[in-house]
Amino acid sequence: MRKELTPEKSIQYLKKMGILNLNACIASTDMEDEYLSNGSEKFHAALGYALVGKFHQSGYKFNRWYDMIWMEKILGEHTANAASVKSIQEIID
Repeated sequence: MRKELTPEKSIQYLKKMGILNLNACIASTDMEDEYLSNGSEKFHAALGYALVGKFHQSGYKFNRWYDMIWMEKILGEHTANAASVKSIQEIID
């Protein structure tokens, strides 16, 4: 049976690999329309991502301008002597 890779399980793997930050660049709008909702922003916020920046009217699709936001999730401590990132093959259970 194939195991489902959930967002939470992905984050566990990334932590084991030594990844310290996750970043997401997401289209955003003040007024949702038939082409864009803010579902992705809400999804990332529910996973613990925080808004770190907003670029106004910088994404163009479907003949419309949308804002672009950056969201970030810190996974680990940033130390002076950071360990090398491990490959997925090195950490798979």
